[in-house]
Order: sequence, then structure tokens, then C-alpha cells
Amino acid sequence: FFYFQKGPVMSKKKEERQYRIRALLLENGRMKTKDLADAMGVTPETLRADLAIMEQSGLVIREHGHARLKMGLTEPPISMRNQENKEKKRRVMVHAFQLIEDGQVVFIDSGSTTLWGLDALIGKKDLVIVTNSLLIANECTKLNFKILMIGGFVFNNGMRTYGNFATEMLDRLQIDIAFLGTDGMKDSSGITTVNENEMGLKRHLVSSSKKLVVVADSSKFEERAPFTCCRFSEIDVLVTNRLTQEQRKTVDIVPTVIEVD
Repeated sequence: FFYFQKGPVMSKKKEERQYRIRALLLENGRMKTKDLADAMGVTPETLRADLAIMEQSGLVIREHGHARLKMGLTEPPISMRNQENKEKKRRVMVHAFQLIEDGQVVFIDSGSTTLWGLDALIGKKDLVIVTNSLLIANECTKLNFKILMIGGFVFNNGMRTYGNFATEMLDRLQIDIAFLGTDGMKDSSGITTVNENEMGLKRHLVSSSKKLVVVADSSKFEERAPFTCCRFSEIDVLVTNRLTQEQRKTVDIVPTVIEVD
């Protein structure tokens, strides 16, 4: 079963505006709400409504006619993260999904990278798609695969399930190949996440999957997150974009690293 927590539902235009607001605050730091509305080309009323939603999601802090990003362990909504590095993510996933063989049980993680490139699964046969992502489950219904949605509590910002119900379901499955994303790899011994609620499920996948594939666009090499889910030595394949020499050193312990142009 699924346990839903109440949260805001946004239109695509709102998602795009809030992505731009976040980008402006990242670039400029604390801004006057009037200046922010002018930069966005929206009315003060529209901006206040967007900031209220972002404040509810734990992304911004409003204070005395100003707004700033809330820094720290806050995960932006998946709708916002899906707008970042789209083409890099798509190329990574298209190459990663080539590792899938017909007839396999495939786990696809809930990160923003894994959602891109699902059309590369067209032509695959007899797959069972296992996922904790509401978005990926919905998209895969269009491809006519068998889909097993891992149940549990739903984390609204990530549109994913987590908790004991999710991990207990995984314990009953034989996963042939699992695709995991990451929030960052900088100054780390492995892939990391900003949310501790992801750790249990990912640790189960590390121990139970026959092949573990990590997918990450190259920006993840410059980002940090506090919780380590999986050490580089536990990864079978890493698929990413073209790396610098320094970035390659970070993952030289991974048996197979695929760099995509």
C-alpha cells in the first residue's frame, strides 16, 4: 500500500517559474522580492504565491520583503531537479539502458537522472520494471511492461516511496540489474544522498542486485551530500558524461566506467 502525505500540486508553468526563482537566488543570494518579481517578469502576487509553495517545501526563507534559499539538507522537488542538465542525463540513461537484456527484472531508482531516456527501453522484451518512483511507474505503463511498484510512505518532494514496507518487498525479489542515481560524489567514498530515508532501500539494492549500475551526469562530481548509500567498490558499472582526469581518479576503483559524449 501507499501512504500519501499532503503537499502542493503544481502546474508545469509553476514548476518552470520556481526553477528560475531557485536559479536566481543561487546566483544572487538574498534578493528583494520586488527585484525578484521584476527579474522574473511576473506580478508581485504571482511571485508571493510561488515563494509560499517553495517555503512550504523547505526551499526558501522569506524575511522582511526579501527571499533567500534555505541551505542545508533540503531536497528540491523532483519536478525542479528534472529541469537541470536534461540532455546530459538523457545521454547517460540511453547508454545505461543498453545494459538491459530481454527477460530481466530491472530496478529503476527514483532520481531525476533515471527518468530521462526511458524511451530507450522500447524494443526490450519481457521486462519486469521494479521502482519506487511514482513518475517512472507512470511512464513505464506506456511501454507495456510488467511494473512492480514498491509500496510504503510517499516522500512528496521526490515522488518516491520509502520505509520498511518498501525494503520488505525488495527482500522478496530477485533483481537482475539495478539503476541507482546519486545526489553527489564530491569528497566521498561512494554515492550519496541528502535524505536519510533513501539509505535503507538503496542498501538493500546493493546487497540483493546481481548487477549494480550507478547513473550520474558529470555535475554530480562537484556536488556533496551527507549520507553515503553505496561505496564505489560496491558498484559494478558507472555511466556518466565525459570526465576530467581529476574526476576519473575519484572513481578509479569502479570496475567499469562508461563515459558518454
